[in-house]
Amino acid sequence: MTLHAAKGLEFPVVFLTGCEEGILPLRFPGEENDEALQEERRLFFVGLTRAESWLFLTHAECRFWRGEVRQQQPSSFLAEIEEALVERQGDSSSAARSSGVRQLSLL
Repeated sequence: MTLHAAKGLEFPVVFLTGCEEGILPLRFPGEENDEALQEERRLFFVGLTRAESWLFLTHAECRFWRGEVRQQQPSSFLAEIEEALVERQGDSSSAARSSGVRQLSLL
C-alpha cells in the first residue's frame, strides 16, 4: 500500500521500509525543490501516524539501485523523530553474515 493510499486508515502494525535518502524522501539527482521535500515530509508523517500499536522503520545499508550496488544513508526524516520514542535494533546484516545465513535469489 502506498503512503497516499494509507491516508485515513489505521493498522495495528505498520512497516515503513526504504527510509533512506533518495527513497523516502524521494529525490531525483539535481532536484532541489523545497515544496517537494515538504510534501515528502507530510507523507512520511501520514505513514508514522497509521500505526495503532507498533511502527517499524527500516533502512538498508546498501541497495541494488538502477543497475548498481549503492551505499545508502538513512533518511534525514529519521533524525527528526524524538529519541525517547525510538528503540534501535543492532545491525543484523553482520550477524547474519557471521552465522552463515545468506539471502537467496528471487529468480
